[in-house]
Amino acid sequence: MQNPPGTTGHGWLVKVSSRIARPDPTACPTHLRTAVRPLLTADPPIPFRPAPREEFGPGPLFAALDLWEHDDWPLERVLDELRGVHGSFRGRSAPAHPALLAWTVEALDRYVAARSAEQGAARAAGLPPTLPVRLSWTVRTAKREAPDARGARQYQHTTWGRQYASADGSVRDLWIPSLGRAKPDRAAAEKAAVAYVVALGAPVPRQRRGTEPPTDATDSSRPPERVRVFDFGCADGNVTPLLDWGQAEMRQQFADHAAPAFHKAATAVGRRPGPSCVECKAISQCGALRRTPGLWGGVPGAPLRRRRSVSVWDLRLHSECPAQYHLVRQLHLDDLTTENGGARRGRAVDAWLNERHGVRPARGCRDLPVPDASSIPPGLALDATLGRAAVRMMERHRALCPLNGIGPHEKVLVQHPVTAYVPELDVVVLAVPDLVYSHRGRLIWRETKTSSRPLFEGHSLMRAYPQLALGVLLFSAGALDTDPRRSWIEFEFLCEDRASCRLERIDPSRPENVAEAREVIAGLAQPLLDDTSYEPRTGRHCHSCQARTWCKPGTAYVADHPQTAPGPASLGTDTDRAAEEGSCRA
Repeated sequence: MQNPPGTTGHGWLVKVSSRIARPDPTACPTHLRTAVRPLLTADPPIPFRPAPREEFGPGPLFAALDLWEHDDWPLERVLDELRGVHGSFRGRSAPAHPALLAWTVEALDRYVAARSAEQGAARAAGLPPTLPVRLSWTVRTAKREAPDARGARQYQHTTWGRQYASADGSVRDLWIPSLGRAKPDRAAAEKAAVAYVVALGAPVPRQRRGTEPPTDATDSSRPPERVRVFDFGCADGNVTPLLDWGQAEMRQQFADHAAPAFHKAATAVGRRPGPSCVECKAISQCGALRRTPGLWGGVPGAPLRRRRSVSVWDLRLHSECPAQYHLVRQLHLDDLTTENGGARRGRAVDAWLNERHGVRPARGCRDLPVPDASSIPPGLALDATLGRAAVRMMERHRALCPLNGIGPHEKVLVQHPVTAYVPELDVVVLAVPDLVYSHRGRLIWRETKTSSRPLFEGHSLMRAYPQLALGVLLFSAGALDTDPRRSWIEFEFLCEDRASCRLERIDPSRPENVAEAREVIAGLAQPLLDDTSYEPRTGRHCHSCQARTWCKPGTAYVADHPQTAPGPASLGTDTDRAAEEGSCRA
């Protein structure tokens, strides 16, 4: 199998982690095929660019657990070391954000308690205790003389988590951390891939990136009789048993679910621009990814950072509070704060619109049944007040629906991802319009916003809703493969009150609109790209921040500023922002 354009090196080693088996409809086939071949590298090569802050949320937690489980450090000493070195144990990583350190302290305490409780329950059930295993379990085949149909001569299988085994080797456990709640289950292919490594893997030293593995196979002559995998919720301390299998069950599950997923990843062809572009080795020669140099006129940061993605949600969060962006968007911390009513209502309306606009053949909402409480999709429970508000907003949309009277040959794309690459910044731009549709040769980008209050007159829509500005720039730069003179951006504003609903149009071919859009996005993006510390910036957004529990300034702000009833309507209220994130997830 030939190397994809934009890569160089050898493709005979296929190394798959259990995460590769996890279903991901946004994954790019070419990225998957190159990602599972560690000896393939980007051409031209991409230099290593260290991060100013730790960017792997569980990193300090795992390093702390290593000292406790493998080096027998008392917990108090581990915690003292954690604080003293800012999470960078033995200089192995970048310093951690203070809030990540606070999160790690709590997660470590929860993990120790959960592990102790589970082992107590296991002993009561007659199971032998399991002890920490230092080296990572790996399944490796012997290196063949000739490649197989996939071009591979050797395979490696890995997983991640905290490893434990009984003294007699009959039982092996794996604990996988989730940064929020413990997951109630995982995809069948992922579970089978994890169990395969736990059941047949041998403890092997970590290899340096880009080095060839030994040519011999790992030893699986004494496999465990029983394999158990648990999901641990770092934020709630709960533990979910994911599987408890013997060898026969593991092999059947692997053959049925994991093996097909790995085969698909190793042989995948085609290109799908999106989040995969951030890590892709073949980006330099990807013809499917639209290049948009100078999209907003940004300048590379100093020092240079590794490739990143930028979305409107990123820009909005960072503009509110850099710490919130780092902790929530980059590290994915979640203190399980309940979403406010505006956000829940916005998600319900968004899901309803997506469902109706996805009907094929396409039909306008005016021709579909009148919405009622039963129209709200399952899983988005609203109380009676919010439910009535959502229904009224859906009723208001029927008159504004862009698909009313749509022709049978027009294009309708719901939540269609738009991806662009800014080469001088090494930044992947990600946008997901609520709806993209065609009308008599024109291509139209529709964004929908819900709010409990009317718009303020005289405010710039693009400054208030940066997704509109980004849409203008992407149209203007040709990222949607259409002439901006035959395109426009639509902004649909839904309220319960019919008189407050609005439908605005922005022409992406007008120079003054492009100039304003560039100013808006540059003003948001440059501070984000230059940031190396992610300092907290307190404000009303602290009340709904998913990482506030571990942020001292945010916690102090909320204590000093109890949340009260919202004041006069504005374009930048926290409620509006939360609703927008639910209904306009760019």
